[in-house]
Amino acid sequence: MTRQARSYGRPEGEPPDIDHDLGFERLIFFSDAVFAIAITLLIIEVRLPALPDHPTDADIVAALRATLPSIFAYVLSFATIGLYWLSHWRRWRFIARVNERLVGLNLLLLGLVAFIPFPTALIGEQGDHVSVVIIYALALSAAGIAGPLTWLYAWRSGLAIPTVSPLYARLSAIRGFAVPVVLLGSLLFLPVVGTTGVELMWLLIAPVQVLLNRLVRLRTTDLSSA
Repeated sequence: MTRQARSYGRPEGEPPDIDHDLGFERLIFFSDAVFAIAITLLIIEVRLPALPDHPTDADIVAALRATLPSIFAYVLSFATIGLYWLSHWRRWRFIARVNERLVGLNLLLLGLVAFIPFPTALIGEQGDHVSVVIIYALALSAAGIAGPLTWLYAWRSGLAIPTVSPLYARLSAIRGFAVPVVLLGSLLFLPVVGTTGVELMWLLIAPVQVLLNRLVRLRTTDLSSA
């Protein structure tokens, strides 16, 4: 993308010779930094329980077994934040310029992403409680919903590059809803399968994401060949 395309919306009355590429790149760098910090903080909450002064192999194995819920939460949250970053990377390749509202929406998304380590630590320690499962699902879903909505705002506001078709814009947004659909949908089964069953259902995020990716590629390929 050219330097001219990636320009920051110039405020009224500002001198025309100011280079706004730096402003756009600062926004991208800041976003990447927040994603990186959030995804790094996840591992901090994975800790062994307290061991006796002279632990035996059995003590260590028991402690490792006790950390499995935290490891599961770490892996799931790492993969989810990774998907959110990948979606962010894909969409912002097609955004030509920004305005203050788009920056604000992006900050909201980043705030929700930065919050994810907290429910991850919570579910790693108290994942057998219904309230904790609901908090985790809602927290991750909020970030998953904010991403596509930010993209749709950018596209509808004319901030995306002109070559983005309406079909691709909508399919890209739909693809971003994979995580919220699985997480929120799983909560409907809480009374039936319990907290453990719901947490296992979250593993469906991967195949659902793969199916949506294939749908986007298939539809966009059909459009380009038509």
